[in-house]
Amino acid sequence: MEPTSSTTVTETRVEHTRAETVGTLAMVAGALFALGALVSSVVDWAWFAILIGFALLVYVVPQLHRVQSPADGWAGRAGSMLVAAGAGLVVALGVVFLVLEAVGDPGEPAWGDVLWMIGFLAFLVGIVLFAVGSAIGRRVPPGAPLLMLFGLVAAVAIDMATGAFFEDDSSTTEWGVFIGVPLFGLGLAWMGYALRTASARPRARS
Repeated sequence: MEPTSSTTVTETRVEHTRAETVGTLAMVAGALFALGALVSSVVDWAWFAILIGFALLVYVVPQLHRVQSPADGWAGRAGSMLVAAGAGLVVALGVVFLVLEAVGDPGEPAWGDVLWMIGFLAFLVGIVLFAVGSAIGRRVPPGAPLLMLFGLVAAVAIDMATGAFFEDDSSTTEWGVFIGVPLFGLGLAWMGYALRTASARPRARS
C-alpha cells in the first residue's frame, strides 16, 4: 500500500520531533561538559556533571548519527557506536566508584584504571570518526563537530604535555580540562542547537 499524504506528513512530524529532542539533549550534554570542566577546580561535584554528560552521549550520539545518516557515511556510523560504547563504560565505572566511595572504600581497583583507559580510548577514537563524518555530511554546520574534535584533542594533548593526564595528584593543574572540555561541550551544544533549529523551521511553515 502506498503511503498517503497524511501518513507522510505524520512521519515527517515525528522525525522533526525526534530531531528536536535529540538536539535539546545534545545542548544539555554540551552544557554539562562545559560547566563541569569550568568549575571542577572549585567544587567537588563538578565531575558528576561530566558523568551525566557522558551518560547522555550514550543515547545522543547514535541518534545524531541516525538523523545525519547516510550523509555522514561509515565514519559517522562507526564513530557513533564507539562513542556510545566508550561513554557507557566510563559511566559504568563512575557508578562503581561512587558505590565504593559510599561504602567507605577509598581505593580504586587496579582493573578500574585499565577499563577506564579502554573506555576513554574508544570514546576518543569514536569522537574523531563521528566529527569527521558529521563535518562531511553537512547536516549541521561543519564547524560544530570540528569544534568538538578540536576541544577533545586539545584537552588530551595539553594534559599529556603537562603530565596531568597520567597524574593522580589532585594538585596538578589540568589545563587541558579547563580549556579543551568546554570547547568540546560548546561544539556539542552548537551541533544540537543547529539540529533543533533546522528541525523546527519546517514545522513553523506547515
